[in-house]
Amino acid sequence: MNKFQRTIATGLSVASLLGCIDLQAAQQVGTRQIHLDFHTSEHIPDIGAAFSKEQFQQALKVANVNAINIFAKGHHSWSYYPTQVGQMHPHLDFDLLGAQVEACHEIGVLCPFYFTFGWSHNDAVEHPEWCARDRKGNIRSTSRYNFDAKPEDPKPNYHWMFMCVNSSYHDHIMAQIEELCMLYDVDGFWFDIYQTVNPCFCDTCRKMMKEQGYDAAKDSEAEAFYGTSFKRHFRALKELIHSHHPDASVYFNGTTTLKRGPANFNLKMYEENTVQDLEDLPTMWGGYDKLPIQAKLYLKAGYTATAMSGKFHKAWGEFGGFKHPNALKYEASSMISWGVNCNFGDQLHPNGKMDMDTYKNIGVAYEYVEKIEDYGVGGLPEARVGLWRSFNAQHDEGVSRMLLESHVNFNIANIGDDGLSAFDVIIVPGVPCINEEEAVRLNQYVADGGKLLVIGEGALDAKREKLRLAIGAEYVGSGTVDQDYFVVGDPIAEKMVRSPVICYEPALRIKPAAGTEVLAAIREPYFNRTYGRFSSHLNTPYKLEDAEHPAMIRKGNVVFIAHELDRLYYVHGAQQHRQLFANALNLLHERPMIETKLPSAGRMNLLHQKDQKRYVAHLLYGPPITRGECEVIEDLPTLYDVPITFDLPVAVKKAVLVPAMQELEIMEQGGKRSVTVPEFSCHCAVSFEYD
Repeated sequence: MNKFQRTIATGLSVASLLGCIDLQAAQQVGTRQIHLDFHTSEHIPDIGAAFSKEQFQQALKVANVNAINIFAKGHHSWSYYPTQVGQMHPHLDFDLLGAQVEACHEIGVLCPFYFTFGWSHNDAVEHPEWCARDRKGNIRSTSRYNFDAKPEDPKPNYHWMFMCVNSSYHDHIMAQIEELCMLYDVDGFWFDIYQTVNPCFCDTCRKMMKEQGYDAAKDSEAEAFYGTSFKRHFRALKELIHSHHPDASVYFNGTTTLKRGPANFNLKMYEENTVQDLEDLPTMWGGYDKLPIQAKLYLKAGYTATAMSGKFHKAWGEFGGFKHPNALKYEASSMISWGVNCNFGDQLHPNGKMDMDTYKNIGVAYEYVEKIEDYGVGGLPEARVGLWRSFNAQHDEGVSRMLLESHVNFNIANIGDDGLSAFDVIIVPGVPCINEEEAVRLNQYVADGGKLLVIGEGALDAKREKLRLAIGAEYVGSGTVDQDYFVVGDPIAEKMVRSPVICYEPALRIKPAAGTEVLAAIREPYFNRTYGRFSSHLNTPYKLEDAEHPAMIRKGNVVFIAHELDRLYYVHGAQQHRQLFANALNLLHERPMIETKLPSAGRMNLLHQKDQKRYVAHLLYGPPITRGECEVIEDLPTLYDVPITFDLPVAVKKAVLVPAMQELEIMEQGGKRSVTVPEFSCHCAVSFEYD
């Protein structure tokens, strides 16, 4: 049975394969995956002693799994197979990796190999010349490593030393990967820990930076150099792997996140991946709204993508931590709703026995995913609102959260080949992110009838000295007060208070041009809060007259918001800020493809599955709450009579509720077409089918 046949055998239908972005990529991954960590110390005996092929297979079957990342080498540097290149775990007496490959392939489950790169403890101890160094020459680590610690001193969590990609460690990795390629029928490799924000300043790297024209004194250039070094390493590994196994999937973890520094995206660190895995732990890593914006980005860029979460209550590597099955079901449903494959992380006990409670919980989620995956995976996001990615997390995620909570369907504007004309409205976040060429494109887009919603410094050049976008105003300068307030005018007053609303940072100062409409005014405080002058506990009260510079203006097809409303919402979460943004967008967004009415914690996404001739609207509702330091989902309330109004560029002949497969009546009123979802809990989808 080849990989394509195994994928078919495990529940991914031919129809859904043909609808995927790339058929070859669809052969390489599963829709219902597990990421199985195994970072096991030499101080633990009897490694794998309780492993049973039958029990391993039973766990995968109970969980409805069709792919699992299994471990070849973990963070302690131990390998879990008989290796002549690396070091096999001293308390393992059989080929545990090979036994897992046999168990997986026997039941048609794909099993890419996990292999650590960036953190490898015993390699670091035995070969300090392989370690990455900071500017002072010290070994780089995840936090300040105490090299003088006594053996009995407590060790912080996630405390590892980094390895240097430009050392002979690279050659060691190449040799071990070639060994694995020659020993096993390889489905793929999943390489871990690549971070451009931790560049190396060892003698070799400094010499290479100088030879290649990088200024080692500048963090941005050091990061760019290290990113380029990683890409060279990626290409070498990928070419080696594909010389033995041409269809193997290859993924380098850390390359798809945008928190690893600008070099990650500017250098397209993800280019050598055959699939894009989007690692996230919403309980501890910033919540449930990081996936949508990342999924839209990589799907728009033309990749097959997989969302990665964990079964853990807190974070990776946690033994004995469990999410509620409802949380797993919501997360899995969300992954499918955003158009990507599902992956949940687990960590195998050192004895090699799978924890059946874990796989029963995951099975609840994946049993549901089997019913809906054909209506998500392979679909592409489509919308008339485009977000211009600045690749600044706070600004991009701030806009994304306001859009998601307002149930506005959107896509990424500055990725892909379809141009700007696909969008009625483009939103530019509040940070300088437009170069001269892009500014010409956006200004021409407006001249051709497109509409722009520009936030704060998004209108400025990189030096924040002049306007790049034509907003109908002159740029005066940055704010001069510590905080200010906005007061809305009639055109944007819906659901707003008419009193001044606090902004926790000042707006840019602009001077409107003739013919520019002022939509919201600014009230400044009587004075900045200082030791010499202050009033009350927090912010100074507002003056009773409007400032000379406004908070929001409109000129033709352009609306400009002077505050960095996106970052303000990301940091402070004020509902009135979100409503102001929504009202501004409503002035421009006249033809939504899809609309609904949900609580603010509800989510909506529209996917187009062109080969199946259908648009699929996904609805989600599983409100997370904060418990301790975690964001958790436990309860999945039922919603009733949820309306969906649609304006699609096709003649819809039928609307089908998924997974009930119930045809819904299409109503027409006031020139709009709509359906009503009678009830749903957690997730549902409506498939709008056309000829």
